[in-house]
Amino acid sequence: MIADEVVTGFGRTGRNFGIEHWNVVPDIISVGKGLSSGYTPIAATIAVEKVYDAIYKESTSFIHGHTYGGNPLSCAVALAVQNYIETHDLVSQCARMGELMLDRLMPLQELPIVGEVRGKGLLIGIEFVADREKKVPFAPLQGVTEMIVDSIFEKGVLVMPGAPGLIDGVAGDHIAISPPFTITETEVNQTVEAVKESIIEVSTRLGY
Repeated sequence: MIADEVVTGFGRTGRNFGIEHWNVVPDIISVGKGLSSGYTPIAATIAVEKVYDAIYKESTSFIHGHTYGGNPLSCAVALAVQNYIETHDLVSQCARMGELMLDRLMPLQELPIVGEVRGKGLLIGIEFVADREKKVPFAPLQGVTEMIVDSIFEKGVLVMPGAPGLIDGVAGDHIAISPPFTITETEVNQTVEAVKESIIEVSTRLGY
């Protein structure tokens, strides 16, 4: 089993790795992003010993390596980031602030265009639908995600637009809320209010 932890790895979901929520131990984990917190490009592959041994001890033809492997600057930055996360117990911080944010965002499911609110730790998604009961998506040309993201940004909060087409390859609107690990309760409240106000504004604009 291969677990993609490029986004979820190193604490974002309130655990060191997202897959730990299900008590699963994969054979390979791919990581990036959170390894250096984006300060410098770096990614890595983590493997159990049997996989490592099959490649480096038993294989006579497979050689894995590339020009920038083990880049000293990126490795030093990643180590500093991981030391900071451990010293300041930011994994637990992600769990606490994530639980708080999700709890305060859940009531938004009562708004007419919100299909679902879900997440773990500081990685929370909100889905938008044209019909909340039947979960019918908006037409892509309406640009609902873009309208909501822009409105939230005008209120001083940056959220990530979700990839389009998750419903049928074409339609599907949602946003991802993934704030810094160091977010405070005051900033959680600011984020929730900005998101709520923006969804209400866009709902009104759409005639709900």
